[in-house]
Amino acid sequence: MRIFITGASGYIGSALSRLWIDQGHEVDALVRPTSDRRELEALGVQCHVGDITDPDSLREAMSRSDWVVHAAAMIDPRGGPEEMRRANVLGSDTVAGTAFEVGVGRFLSISSMAYFGGSPRDGSAAREDSAPQLPFPTDYSSTKHAAEQAVQGWAAKGLSVNTVYPSLVYGPPGGKRGINSLIRLAVKGRLPALIGARLKTSWVYLDDLVDGIDRLMKRAAPGQDFLMTGDVATIEEAVTKVCALTGASPPRLRISAGAAWWLLTAMDALYRLRGKRQPVSKQHLKSLQRQWCFDDSLARQELDWHPRGLDDGLPPTIEFLRNL
Repeated sequence: MRIFITGASGYIGSALSRLWIDQGHEVDALVRPTSDRRELEALGVQCHVGDITDPDSLREAMSRSDWVVHAAAMIDPRGGPEEMRRANVLGSDTVAGTAFEVGVGRFLSISSMAYFGGSPRDGSAAREDSAPQLPFPTDYSSTKHAAEQAVQGWAAKGLSVNTVYPSLVYGPPGGKRGINSLIRLAVKGRLPALIGARLKTSWVYLDDLVDGIDRLMKRAAPGQDFLMTGDVATIEEAVTKVCALTGASPPRLRISAGAAWWLLTAMDALYRLRGKRQPVSKQHLKSLQRQWCFDDSLARQELDWHPRGLDDGLPPTIEFLRNL
């Protein structure tokens, strides 16, 4: 099988590329001019330099593919809302539209739980058909929602689409990728406080997410969409587990997201004067005011998928992060 992937140099995309090469598939990857593609090329991935908003970057390699997997996305808000919308919404629309134009058989959109804007405030778990929590808390959340709507617009025209909605992703490799950056701070005892500590969120181990995506590509019919969100725990519960496994001291300070907002606002001038970036963005604080609790039982049942919980996923993650 031949697979074309965007975002192949990213955390999820690189793990998928490794799996497919190991399985004997041919992999073509669209990479940006600035992307580090040494690992991909060492694997045997055919890299094509281009841009997800440029159809001419996509057509040739995409036209040879059995699957197109769209994993590219802009997460960092520092580029501004317009750049994020260009990358996430226009990029998704262009990739899906080009796949339809060249007649690709199957299309996989790797979205995010951010698509939903959170889960119900009462702490109950959201599912694939749950309504979004409005207003969207961040530009990332709103653009991931709009991006998926663009992809579904092409599905309505006949593109065979499946969508995956991952949660917080952790696990080796990638010391600062996914939610590993938070776990690493806890491992090293450098986490001064917990913000929104008692709100629920979902955590999925990278290898399990990749396994779930592989199962979807082998088993799911077009139009079947799946949350792949793993274990549910509060930030406090997850960090407590990390500290118990490492012997690190857990943070004593608990701050609500609202209080943290006012604290960062008050300190904004000081950070700018020192030429430093605030440790947590205000957009991220809005996200930390939401529950992010999801039920992925559909993927478990339909795909025979069995993701590990934090008790099994954290030990190898901690071992990896300790050695960085």
